[in-house]
Amino acid sequence: MAAQRLGILLVPVPGLSGTTYPPGTTVTVRGRGATVDAFVNGDWLPLSWWEFSDGLREDIADR
Repeated sequence: MAAQRLGILLVPVPGLSGTTYPPGTTVTVRGRGATVDAFVNGDWLPLSWWEFSDGLREDIADR
């Protein structure tokens, strides 16, 4: 299985559940381009490029 990308929210972002996640929240990112799908504990966050910073891959982040 390929490693997942991790990202960090730069601004508050509401998830599909209605929960708003604050800046600094670590998210799992899927996709590339101007918009991506991100997830926090199963909650979906549709993100624009300016709402997050690309982080490390999950397999490297645990080191």
